[in-house]
Amino acid sequence: MSKVLIVDDDEDLLFLISEYLEAHGIEFEIASGVPQARKHLKTKQYRLIVSDFNMPGETGLDLYRYVSLRYPGQRFILMTGNSDPRLKGESLRLGIREFMEKPFHFSDLMHAIARPEAAAFA
Repeated sequence: MSKVLIVDDDEDLLFLISEYLEAHGIEFEIASGVPQARKHLKTKQYRLIVSDFNMPGETGLDLYRYVSLRYPGQRFILMTGNSDPRLKGESLRLGIREFMEKPFHFSDLMHAIARPEAAAFA
């Protein structure tokens, strides 16, 4: 259970994150949306899920709802370029405690991955 699952519909960002994590020896898998993430989760466990909020179809909040019901205690970071405080309020109400604001530095992602537990807002 050492892998990280990165979920985002932005193929360019997934490529860049993949290159960075691979260069730093982090085991990871990627999913281009919530349906693909669900497929991964049915067969594997992850120590961390990092998901974009805004994706076509289902959002990162939809993925979190799925994850929290089936895998209680799963560490989850929501990435978003949306600075609307209502989003954070809704996310906190659902139980999400970690956030990454887009755009971010890849070193910030590495620090978030390295943290053993939720540390509130990143």
